[in-house]
Amino acid sequence: MKKRRKSGPGNSSDFLEKWIRAEALAPGSNPMAIKLPRQVLVNPATGFKPYAGASRFDQLPLSGKTLKGLKEAKYESMTEIQRAALPHALAGRDVLGAAKTGSGKTLAFLIPLVEKLYRLRWRSGHGLAGLVISPTRELAEQIFRELGKVAKHHRFLTRGLLIGGSHDVGLESNRVGELCILVATPGRLLHHLHQTATLDCTYLQVLVLDEADRILDSGFARELTDILAALPKQRQTLLFSATQTRSVSDLARLSLRDPEYLAVHSESAVATPATLQQKVVIVKLHRKIETLWRFIKTRLSSKLLVFLSTCTQVKFVYGAFKHLRAGVPLSCLHGRQKQGKRDLVFSNFNQARPSVLFATDIAARGLDFPAVDWVVQVDCPEDVETYIHRVGRTARNKLKGKSLLLLDPSEVKMIELLRQHKIPIEEAAEAAPRGESCDLSQQIGAWLSKDPGLKHSAQRAFVTYVRSVVLQRNKEVFNVGKLPLPEFAFSLGLAIAPRIRFLGKQAASVKNESQSLKNELAKSSSSSSKVAGEVKSCAADEDGDLFMRLKKRGRDFLFGVLEDGSLFSSCRHKKTKRLKIDARSGTGQRMVFDEHGSSQDERGGKELWSSNARIAERYKRLQQEMKERDRQDKVLERLRLRDKRLKRKAKEQKLDLIDEDMSEQGDDKPELLDSLSLADQEALALKLLSRSNH
Repeated sequence: MKKRRKSGPGNSSDFLEKWIRAEALAPGSNPMAIKLPRQVLVNPATGFKPYAGASRFDQLPLSGKTLKGLKEAKYESMTEIQRAALPHALAGRDVLGAAKTGSGKTLAFLIPLVEKLYRLRWRSGHGLAGLVISPTRELAEQIFRELGKVAKHHRFLTRGLLIGGSHDVGLESNRVGELCILVATPGRLLHHLHQTATLDCTYLQVLVLDEADRILDSGFARELTDILAALPKQRQTLLFSATQTRSVSDLARLSLRDPEYLAVHSESAVATPATLQQKVVIVKLHRKIETLWRFIKTRLSSKLLVFLSTCTQVKFVYGAFKHLRAGVPLSCLHGRQKQGKRDLVFSNFNQARPSVLFATDIAARGLDFPAVDWVVQVDCPEDVETYIHRVGRTARNKLKGKSLLLLDPSEVKMIELLRQHKIPIEEAAEAAPRGESCDLSQQIGAWLSKDPGLKHSAQRAFVTYVRSVVLQRNKEVFNVGKLPLPEFAFSLGLAIAPRIRFLGKQAASVKNESQSLKNELAKSSSSSSKVAGEVKSCAADEDGDLFMRLKKRGRDFLFGVLEDGSLFSSCRHKKTKRLKIDARSGTGQRMVFDEHGSSQDERGGKELWSSNARIAERYKRLQQEMKERDRQDKVLERLRLRDKRLKRKAKEQKLDLIDEDMSEQGDDKPELLDSLSLADQEALALKLLSRSNH
């Protein structure tokens, strides 16, 4: 018979509390430096077995209920982050942990949370004791499922999930006051803190922030500040993420008390899992869609996760590839979908083996997609942390995985940044197309002419991508001026690039050079005229770019800074006076210049002019074709609306006739015309007409 852990005095909450205190590590100690044998002997000095340095869950001071749940979930051995964090977290200390993606951070904070409430004998009705905050709904649902495994046999520890979407707010409000543990997103939690009187956080024991670096950023700063104001400061706080920060201001906001910094992979040779094979391919922006298409077509039996920058890009690429029939199940996941749809997509992709999921960075944080073969990043990540989180969706739990990053030639600086952060990424050449190369842009353009909705999606994808590049802070990597935007629009099937108004207001970020900019601006303005007022800076858009505003004679002049440091003005210049042409000076001469600015013989540049002419002719032809298709679409739309109006009018007339028949049948008194014969009616009509003529 197998030996089971008894639930007697050796497994009671009091015994576990004494065990933890007796064998607790000194603050600042590293449990990873201690190696315990498989058969641990009792320490004669304390009367308990040491647990620091344990490699298996049954060597820790855990309750039998928790161990049973872990065993049923097939969790037996601990990962590195669990070995480092659990001894400190079980002792009640604040923990700031960072580890590679897929390293088991979720159990590292769920086990201490459940065990602390078990030792305190917490029950439903005692108030909220454990709070786990996650930045996304999908990650919150995943944490809640793992919590169900760990606390499966703790029947008195009620738990709930608070996320936005399709969940009933009224039902949540009625039950949230009875819960011991909550897993929530910041927005939904803040709503209940303001609106639900039964949600009492006075006796909160443990606060957990998963993906803490994202929760602490500017996107959740206001929500987090309001949430922390409603929580007691005497609590245990656990922060975990794949990338971590030691910002003093962030830690001060969280009221951390001497936290244990645990970066188990900080001294590792690489910052990503060793089983992850990473490659980067330099490909021009307008060739990325075609490269992605060929990549999918050559890996129809694989499971791919494709990342793009914006929601509209995800919608367009998914719709276009769906029309082109890639030969593999396609799905998309982005923030504009309703929660029910997102849950269905997440579940279907997890169950499907050969499948492709197009997603934004909403899928880059913490989500556990099983058996993903490839992670493809079509657009350059905004920073190294985003790259680490994206590639972390594969090669999880020591399994093998591969990643591919597509970079425009203007974004090659990102490779250097990745290598500086110990990411072993290899450059690879773009694979040559197999067989006859098909013009994918023409095929997409043909579908755009048939589907106005897809055409609108392509236009929005173009605009939002350019906007995302403009709003990036790292201008060494993201430079919209170096991108081939007309060619990129053509690769999306658009004959004409959509108009982008915000590009006219773009300026480079000059936060570190603001003083020199003011001096240069004052110097340039003093030579022309006297300037009244002071130089004022104002933020542009969302990326904090700097503009300089001057007031001159009651008018505002808005200046920006170009890449070379020169200034540009948004104010229209006065039209210069047109020069008169002297007819006696002779005819003008035509000069031809090469790409270096040197003059050359006109006959030598004929080839260049002819090639440019062919390109211009092609674009002109495509433009005319697109205009003709637009005209046809408008005609078809007018015909459709006319048919719709006619059908509605006919239906209304039919209803009027039915009403008249019903009214005639229900009338008891005969009409005057019914009492006259047909001949009398004709005579009466002729008499009335003769009177009207006279």
